[in-house]
Amino acid sequence: MKYDPLDHVAAHFLRDLQPRRVASRNERDLLRLIWKSPGIERSDLTEPLDLTQQSLHRIVARLHDRGMIAFSPSENRRPGPPSPELSLQKDWCLTLGISINVGSIGLCLMGFGEPLENTEIPQAGSSLSEEMDRIGAAVKDILARRSANRRDVLGVGLAVAGHRMLESAFNCPLPLAHWSLIDLAPLLGAKLGLPIWADNVARTAALAEAIFGVGREVADFAYIAHLHGYGGGLVSGGMPFRGSFGNAGEFSVLFGQHDYEERPAPSLLLRHLHANGRPDLTLKDLKSEDLAQWQGVAEWVDRVAPAHNRTVNALCAVFDPALIVLGGELPHSLARMLIERTEFNNLPRHGALRDVPKLAVAEVIDAPGAIGAALIPLFETVL
Repeated sequence: MKYDPLDHVAAHFLRDLQPRRVASRNERDLLRLIWKSPGIERSDLTEPLDLTQQSLHRIVARLHDRGMIAFSPSENRRPGPPSPELSLQKDWCLTLGISINVGSIGLCLMGFGEPLENTEIPQAGSSLSEEMDRIGAAVKDILARRSANRRDVLGVGLAVAGHRMLESAFNCPLPLAHWSLIDLAPLLGAKLGLPIWADNVARTAALAEAIFGVGREVADFAYIAHLHGYGGGLVSGGMPFRGSFGNAGEFSVLFGQHDYEERPAPSLLLRHLHANGRPDLTLKDLKSEDLAQWQGVAEWVDRVAPAHNRTVNALCAVFDPALIVLGGELPHSLARMLIERTEFNNLPRHGALRDVPKLAVAEVIDAPGAIGAALIPLFETVL
C-alpha cells in the first residue's frame, strides 16, 4: 500500500479524520497570511482572504481554540471596536528536517514556522540501518534539549542528495549508495514513529532560501546548489517547482559524459585540491572563507566557469528568473569568484539588450537542506 504521511500524523494535530487533514483550505490561507505578517490585525484579513467578517471571525476563533494562533491587543488607535493582532503560536507544533548529504547529516528542529536549532552528525559507512539508528539518537537528543518529545512533532521532512526515482526513493551519489533506490519514508517513519515527507536536498535548500534568505522578496528565482554534486531548485510563485518526475533543477543533466568533470561541483574541486598538495581535505573543509587564497582554486574556477555560464544561460532561456542564487555549501568567496566570471548570452537586437537576472550569494548557509526540509510538513498540512 502506498505510504501517505498524513496517515501517521498524531490525532491531536488533526482537524478532520475523514479525510485526514490538519487544516481546511481557508484555514491554511489564513495561517500562511498570519505567518508572513505576524501581528496583522484580524480586521485586515477580510479583504485578502475574500471572506465575510462572520466567516473570518469563526475561522479565527476555531484556530485560537486549537492553540494554533495567539491574540494580542492592537496598538492602533482607530475608531470602532478593537481588533486583536494575530500571530502563530510557536509551540503549537514542532517539525524536524533531516538532510542526507555526502559526509554529513544535518538536522533542524523548527517551531511553528520558526527554526529553533540546527545540528550535524557525520555521514559515514555503508549501513543504512546504522545511519538510521544514529539519526534516531540525534533526534532524541535534539528533542531532549528542548524538553520535547515525539508527541510534539507534527512531521519530519527528509531531504536526500540524489535524483528522485519514486515518491521517497532517490538515486544518490556513490558515497550514499546505501541510501539509493529504497523507499525511505516508510523505513525512517517506522524508526522515528513519525510521518515522513521526502524531497531532494537541493530543492529543500532552495525552499529555505525562499522563506528565510534572499528569495524573500522574489517570487521566481533559481537556486544552484553546490553540494557534493551540482544541482539546484526552481522556485516559482514562492514555492519549489518539482516538474513531472520531481527532478526540476537537476542542472547536471546539462552536461554529457565528455564534460561531466568540468561542472563546478565541490567534489570535483576537492579532487583538484587533493592533486595540488592537500590530500587530507574533506568537503567540510571547503566551507572555509580562506578558500579563494588556496593554491589551485582560482585555476579551478577558471576551468569550470564555462560550465557555470552554461547553467546560467540555460536558466535564462528556459525559466527567465529574476534572480539566480549560488548556494548549497559553497563558500561566499568562491561564489563571488563565479559571479565575477558570469557571462550572459545577451546579444543586442536593434541596439537593445534584454533583461537578465541578478546573481546573489545564498544567505542561508548553515544546514539549508535541513531547514527547508523542516518546512515541508508545514507546507503539506497547515501553510
